[in-house]
Amino acid sequence: MEWRSQLLEKFGTEQCLLDDAERAFYSQDVFTHGHLAGAVLRPQSIADLQAHVQTLYPAGVAIHARGGGLSYTDGYLPGGEPAVVLDLQRLDQIEHIDAQDRYVVVQAGVTWHALHQALQGTGMRTPFWGPLSGLHATVGGAASQLSTFLGSARFGSIVDSVLGLEVVCHDGQMLRTGSWAMPNSAPFMREAGPDLTGLFLGDAGALGVKARIALKLVRSLSELGTLSFECATADDYLASQSAVMRAGVCSECFGFDPVLADVRMQRAALASDVSALSQVVKKQGLWEGVKLAASGRNFLSKGSYSLHCTVEADSKTELVDKLAKVRAAVGVRMKEVENSIPKVLVSMPFTPPNSILGPLGERWVPVHGIVPHSRANAAFAALQTFFAQHAQAMTSDRVRVGYLFTAVGERGFLIEPVFYWPDAQQAFHQRVVEAAHLKRVQNFPEDLRVRDFVAMLKRGAADVLANAGAVHFQLGKFYNYRAVRDATSLALFDAIKAHLDPAGLFNPGALR
Repeated sequence: MEWRSQLLEKFGTEQCLLDDAERAFYSQDVFTHGHLAGAVLRPQSIADLQAHVQTLYPAGVAIHARGGGLSYTDGYLPGGEPAVVLDLQRLDQIEHIDAQDRYVVVQAGVTWHALHQALQGTGMRTPFWGPLSGLHATVGGAASQLSTFLGSARFGSIVDSVLGLEVVCHDGQMLRTGSWAMPNSAPFMREAGPDLTGLFLGDAGALGVKARIALKLVRSLSELGTLSFECATADDYLASQSAVMRAGVCSECFGFDPVLADVRMQRAALASDVSALSQVVKKQGLWEGVKLAASGRNFLSKGSYSLHCTVEADSKTELVDKLAKVRAAVGVRMKEVENSIPKVLVSMPFTPPNSILGPLGERWVPVHGIVPHSRANAAFAALQTFFAQHAQAMTSDRVRVGYLFTAVGERGFLIEPVFYWPDAQQAFHQRVVEAAHLKRVQNFPEDLRVRDFVAMLKRGAADVLANAGAVHFQLGKFYNYRAVRDATSLALFDAIKAHLDPAGLFNPGALR
């Protein structure tokens, strides 16, 4: 019997999808598509997941684990081999919240939004509490691909929040890390000898399939404040964000160049969006809602760089002090403006992923690098030089590039060029983006030539950032891993990979 039929017979139509349209959808990500998966398996429990791996691995079928699906680096896309996409979104149980020992255990398919909601009223949250795509993005996906944003200026990326993991190995057995691996213990400490947890963070699913994740909990602070600033030059912006990040008082610290700010103003509903306004009123009070409505979309000057900060504190006095430190760090380089963008962010942190299309319906894809503060100016200048070399073709093909900047702790400066271009939506967009939003925007004709041009620009920008000494999250099958490692560390990785994945069937092509 052909292996796909065996899967269907063993797991049934509730867990095994063989329909062409379903297989095509699960073989796409935000930017591109891989080879068509032979099947999609959707485990409904951890035991199902183990059974799937125990069935697939001996049969020589490649295993591509998928979370929320919002990769743009071929993160889970199949290659040419017989392959199955494991959709882990049904593993959505928040299994244990331990208020006394300050940790939470979740299954890999739990979304950041669901976790945030579950922790409401407990007085606690995870230090890093999700990417902006957290309505769909899963904890397991973030652990595999790495992730940053909410809480990251203060607490760093997801790596700094993970205490331990349960990973399904090639034989279907469960591997535990940290104190979780000890008999009669619990996942309350990551530091329990050599850090095996770290091996699986950012592995792009190449070493096993994550089943459960234990995360730290920290006390939620009672006071919240937001600030926004603008300036005319990149130098003033970059210096200001670095100074604010080093001040160590922000929970989020991010900003936009003029192009991305313009896209944001076109796309973001802000005061005209009744739901955004109501959430601001609900969470921050009527007066903040009034100020948001009054600001409309005209609070940023045309052509300006903008910086946006959120600050948390234990008391109003402490909040005033921290806000003063942010203003002092910015100094005279930037002008304070209405704080509409961070105000909406803290009221509606997780929104539908409509932003994977531009304001008119253009296709969207980012690329990024994280550098130390001392290299931010040089990295940004090198990117601008690279895009200037292609400016004529970009203008002709209506390809726009803007920049997002954000903080990763006090040491990491993330620079993210974001591309927009007119091109046809994929099945992925039409299923993930809200139907009402799809009706409001245009579906452009397919343009494979321009899409290839964007792919070249994306690759070139990644190379520029690598030459500037950048590291990356969401390595997937796009960013270089092997080419930029010294021989000794690569030999160690290869030995670990050979032990955990002797047949090379866990996400082949990842960490290239």
